[in-house]
Amino acid sequence: MPKSLKNIELFTLIAEGDKKAFDRFFDLYYMRLINFSNLILSDKNSAEDVVSEVLTNLLIEKERIFRLKNFESYLYTAVKNKSLTQLSKSKRELKIDWSIETANLSTPQLTPLDLLEEQELGEFINKIVDNLPKKRKMVFQLIRQDGLTYNQVGEIMDISSRTVEVHLKLAIQHFRREIATFLGRKEKKGKSAKLFS
Repeated sequence: MPKSLKNIELFTLIAEGDKKAFDRFFDLYYMRLINFSNLILSDKNSAEDVVSEVLTNLLIEKERIFRLKNFESYLYTAVKNKSLTQLSKSKRELKIDWSIETANLSTPQLTPLDLLEEQELGEFINKIVDNLPKKRKMVFQLIRQDGLTYNQVGEIMDISSRTVEVHLKLAIQHFRREIATFLGRKEKKGKSAKLFS
């Protein structure tokens, strides 16, 4: 069953008052929304407060809101608007402080060297993401991590889906270049080490 169809069924159950369905929704979206809010606020505690407030308001009007055709776009837009309001209240500059969580692959019998190299690559990827322009970072997270469509991201960020696509392509091209350079440096380093061993 396609993801979008599953989500529509889930949202319908919540609108009808199904508590288990809301628990499932919470598990799926809570951390995603906090990460998204944190992109704007650069403060995880404030992001948690924002998301909690948005979810509370959703529950109050669940019968209407969870039946909206573009509910996911509505949800992220609500978090974005609430985050911007929070940011305005605290009179802080908009900063982006977000990092990719690298997948924890359960590779059997990893050597200390393997672990070190994996950690180095993870840190390097975090640096690449940290140096992406603000909008490109947001597009990358919403599409690659949260699985939203170009149209949904366009609605949330008030840009065209074509612009979303361009941001994502540029981010991926940047990643490929930087990682190829990183791996090239690692390979040269390894060859140099062999010469002296």
